[in-house]
Amino acid sequence: MSNAGNARILERGYRKFDGQRLGIGSAIWSTAWHTTRSIFGLGRKARHKFFPMAVLGITYLIVVIQLAIVFFFGGETASFLTTDSWGMVAPAIVMILFAALVAPDAIVRDQKDGMYSLYMSTPLTKSTYLAAKTLSVAGSIVLITFGPALLYLLGKTIKGLGPNGIGAWFETFGRLLLACLLVSLFLCAFALAFSCFTNRRAIASIVVFLAYVGTNIPSWILYEETTIGKNILLINPIETAYEFGARLCNAESIVNEYGQISTSLVTLGFFAWLIATCSIVTLTYRNREAI
Repeated sequence: MSNAGNARILERGYRKFDGQRLGIGSAIWSTAWHTTRSIFGLGRKARHKFFPMAVLGITYLIVVIQLAIVFFFGGETASFLTTDSWGMVAPAIVMILFAALVAPDAIVRDQKDGMYSLYMSTPLTKSTYLAAKTLSVAGSIVLITFGPALLYLLGKTIKGLGPNGIGAWFETFGRLLLACLLVSLFLCAFALAFSCFTNRRAIASIVVFLAYVGTNIPSWILYEETTIGKNILLINPIETAYEFGARLCNAESIVNEYGQISTSLVTLGFFAWLIATCSIVTLTYRNREAI
């Protein structure tokens, strides 16, 4: 167009995009990254940063304090260290509280603000949208599962208290990584499954936590007050997932009663819950209107 009142239309229609096309993989990664920033309150007000940063800080601080005592006061003070790195993974209640916060923030705001419809107008599909959200939420949960446990393993190794030999060390590392990834994926699926039915973040967080309480308390009541047996504890999804991680790491059971259940049943229970929660999320979004 020319300047100063002599405007003229030189061409009509849309211009063809001539920039770089990065593909669907870049769209998934970009969505996951911006979701992660939102989860941890980056670029938002301080109140959005407090809880996730506090949980991260506390879980890492516990490991740092324990290792610092050993490093500064010698190996004779190491008797309180656990024999396995799984013991440094955050307790189940901490993990579900963290998941109850981050998962609703990842998907509920999209429903409330209408962003989901905008996502569906991009190259993202329902499946790739869920993949991006899963990558973000599960990756965030990994920070409180694998991060502290890895720091603990490295600290003990430097001090000469870790696994004996390179082969044993990498086996421990591999088992720990796999366990944390699977447990984090399950916590993500569990939290998303109970968050996708509302567009209110606070309500979604409460529902996720109540879903944990609603399976935890009945499982213990049935175990203690009936003759069904110890296997009834597997109806508690979070504790089952936590026990599965311990078994995968060859660690001792955190809850003694779970130690009486066979590894095959614990594994079966874990994957049954994982498939069930993933199915709920998938079916919910398959039937959800994009506009």
